Amino acid sequence: MQFDEKALKNYKEIIIGVLIIVLLSAFGIKQVVGATKKMQTTTMEHKKEKEKLKEFQKKVTEYEEAKKKIEVQQNKIKPVFDSGLGAEDSLGSFGGMFEDITEMMKSNNIKLRSFAYQISPATDPIYAKFPTLYSVCKVDYFTVTTYSDLEGLLRDLAVYPYFINISEVSINPYEKNKNFILVNVAVTLYSKKQQSASSVMN
Repeated sequence: MQFDEKALKNYKEIIIGVLIIVLLSAFGIKQVVGATKKMQTTTMEHKKEKEKLKEFQKKVTEYEEAKKKIEVQQNKIKPVFDSGLGAEDSLGSFGGMFEDITEMMKSNNIKLRSFAYQISPATDPIYAKFPTLYSVCKVDYFTVTTYSDLEGLLRDLAVYPYFINISEVSINPYEKNKNFILVNVAVTLYSKKQQSASSVMN
C-alpha cells in the first residue's frame, strides 16, 4: 500500500501544530495558575496587614480612652490639707479636721463612745512611700448608730473637701438595743509637710 507523501507531510504538520497548541495552552494555564496563586498570596498578605493595622488602631484607641479616664480621675483628686506648720508630725498639723469629722457625726445623730489615733502609721501606703512629704494620722471612731445614720456619715465623709481615706468600717450588733449597731469607723487624715528640697532627698 502506497502512502501519498504530500498527505503524510500535511498530516505531520497538523500533528506538530496541535502539539504546539497543546504545549502553549499548558504553558498558558500554568502561567495563569501561577499568577492567580501569587495574587491570592498578595491578597492574603494585604488582609493580614490590614488586620494588624486594625488591631494597632484599636490599641491606640484603648490607650487614648484609658488616658482620658486617668486624666478625669486626676482632676477629681482632692487637695491634701496644708496646715502651714512645717514638718511636724503632731495633731496640730491636721488643723480642724478632727473637729470637722466630729461635727459630721453629731449632725448625723451618731453617738461617739470613744476614739483612738495613731500618728505616722507604718501600714499606711502613702506614709510608707512619702514619709517626708505628708503627715498621716489614722483615727478609729467607736460609735453607736443606726444603718441610715451611718449611711449619712459615710456620704458626708465622701464629699469632704480634703483628701482622707475611710480605711475601715466594721459593724457589730448592739446587745443593749437591737435598733442600734456598734460601728468602728477608721479614717486616715493627711496633711502636707513644708519640707526643703534637701530634706526631701535625704
